[in-house]
Amino acid sequence: MKSLFPKIDLCNWDYLAILVCSVPAFYLLGTPAIYIWDEAVYANASLDMSHGHSWWVPVQAVYNTKPPLVLWMQALCLKFIPWPEWAIRLPSALSVTGILIMITLALKRWGFSQWTRILVLVCFIGNEGFIRHHIARTGDLDAVMSFFVIGYLLIVLDAIHFKQWNKKYLILFFIMVICAFYSKSIAGWMMLGPLGIVWLLSPMRKVLWSKPFILGWIFSLLICSIYYLTRESIQPGYLDLAWKSEYLRMFSNVMPWHEHGFGYYFKNFQFLHTYTPWIYVLTGTMVCTLFLKKTMPGSEHFMRWMIISLGYMILISIPADKLEWYDAPVYPFFAMILGGTAGQITEAIPHQWRLLWILPIIFIFWRKMNFISHDTHPRHEFEYEGAILRQIKDVDSVKVFMPVETPEHRLQLDFYRKFSQHRTGKEIKVLDSVENIAANDQLIISEDNLKKIKEKFAMDTLQSWPGLGYLVRIKQ
Repeated sequence: MKSLFPKIDLCNWDYLAILVCSVPAFYLLGTPAIYIWDEAVYANASLDMSHGHSWWVPVQAVYNTKPPLVLWMQALCLKFIPWPEWAIRLPSALSVTGILIMITLALKRWGFSQWTRILVLVCFIGNEGFIRHHIARTGDLDAVMSFFVIGYLLIVLDAIHFKQWNKKYLILFFIMVICAFYSKSIAGWMMLGPLGIVWLLSPMRKVLWSKPFILGWIFSLLICSIYYLTRESIQPGYLDLAWKSEYLRMFSNVMPWHEHGFGYYFKNFQFLHTYTPWIYVLTGTMVCTLFLKKTMPGSEHFMRWMIISLGYMILISIPADKLEWYDAPVYPFFAMILGGTAGQITEAIPHQWRLLWILPIIFIFWRKMNFISHDTHPRHEFEYEGAILRQIKDVDSVKVFMPVETPEHRLQLDFYRKFSQHRTGKEIKVLDSVENIAANDQLIISEDNLKKIKEKFAMDTLQSWPGLGYLVRIKQ
């Protein structure tokens, strides 16, 4: 019986490259505290799922409007991994390894050399494009979604390369499409636009209107709509909420604080240094590919990768609503363009000189690991109290002084309070007013909030965390 999945016929150098290039995704993964906003929302939902809450309608249902595949993964990890930050972020990190495996396997099937495969992987992980906050380094949805998006893209590109489309391709493609949707809703399907252009330009275009393919789409839409319909029956008003949160933002500016101009993502390559100086090399490589496509080996692959990556960048640049991590799925294709070109140049170099690549590769890795080691501190003032609480082993009599304007500002702290309560059975109270403080209270307090109680109370400092805050005891 033929296997549904392609045979993994990689050499030892491929396995070593995948292992080494996975390191930046896992390095110090559990060191930063859970981040406020998105990661904290998902962390609370998955923690509650792991302790008996509904796996279909997450907590914070107003914010958790997307299908819960990533939350399920996190909840399972929380059941077996005792370190909450690792558990929440492990699906994202594993997605990096999965993408590395898929890219390596695809490139080998398409006849690219060993050096090309290695250089593509280095180009993928050696910058701040994908291995960064809110994508591969946090418990957000984008890395897992990108894994499935890259999966269905590579499946189609493989079919185009071998000029065949069989049941195996069909099943794998729609599995990836469905899982991409269940990872981050309609965002998982946006790459289908650029992919459709590549598909229509290939000899495989007839697949698009074949009966099995159409039935596959009908089945996929049914599976995806089941979530919306069942959740609406459990949570009335969900469809309207999802429409405004997930779909309407593509056509109108429903979140003014997310509004940016057309060139937002291209500017971020330089302004946020997410892809500097790589973007300049990438631009030059694309220009050269266009001029040399008739004589360049494998130019048809490069043209497809360019259509997919640039098409996606243009597509996500059209809506007014933009956030810096929406470009996550393009970075594997940027890496294939850069690494593929570097690999072709390497083929023209004598064998004894090719090992010189080790020097820039070591420098790229050192720079990446150095960046990660300096990017482990809280990013927002609402993260200080939770970052302190996670470091306190004995929480007896400990309270938290954290006045906020809205409960959402405490989402990160709430995660650590709930995790501590599940571990110790003791609830950690939160005080939001100076009037609620009493003598002998042991308080976790940030540096800014310390000023609010200093004028009224004398206190002893039991422990301090520079840049975060203190554990204090209120005197009589």
